Amino acid sequence: MHALIKGIVITTTTGVLLGLALSPAYAADTDTVDATVSAGTLSFAASAPDSMTSVMLDGISNKTSTGQAPQWKVVNARGTAAPWTLSASVTPFTSAAGSVDTVERELAANNLVITPGSVTAGTGSDAAPTTAPVTMSGTAQALVSSTSGKGTFTLTPVFDLTVPANAFRSNYAGDDGVTVNPYIATITFTIA
Repeated sequence: MHALIKGIVITTTTGVLLGLALSPAYAADTDTVDATVSAGTLSFAASAPDSMTSVMLDGISNKTSTGQAPQWKVVNARGTAAPWTLSASVTPFTSAAGSVDTVERELAANNLVITPGSVTAGTGSDAAPTTAPVTMSGTAQALVSSTSGKGTFTLTPVFDLTVPANAFRSNYAGDDGVTVNPYIATITFTIA
């Protein structure tokens, strides 16, 4: 009985050695994986308030017409550290001539101040840029600037139009004495 046990041990060991000798070699193998990351674009969605508050002249003090813009969104998906600036320019505010008031009236472009307010950086974006109120003009003025902001940024600006105490009222559109031509300006937004 003692010899039988030795035979089994030898047979088992030989089977294991034979199995290892016939198995494929176990060696490390390497390979490369290519992934191309393409640049996206620099884009924005910005617009003026749908309407501004009405003001009533009193001949004594300046009045302010205010409006809050819909939320603005800047997306910098270029994948670089290049700076970007969202700018705006504005034409003078004009109340068109009507059949009663036959002279067009204007409020200067620099009567408008846009306060961008706080900028919120989206998840995974770089730090949000800081902003300050900007007095507008016919030349593009920087509203939001970032030295290297990648990602998505949102803000909700406030527009304040100063109406001088000696301003003309809005012109009547017709001779009904009720319908008026509001003061209207064109704002041009650019990003670069």
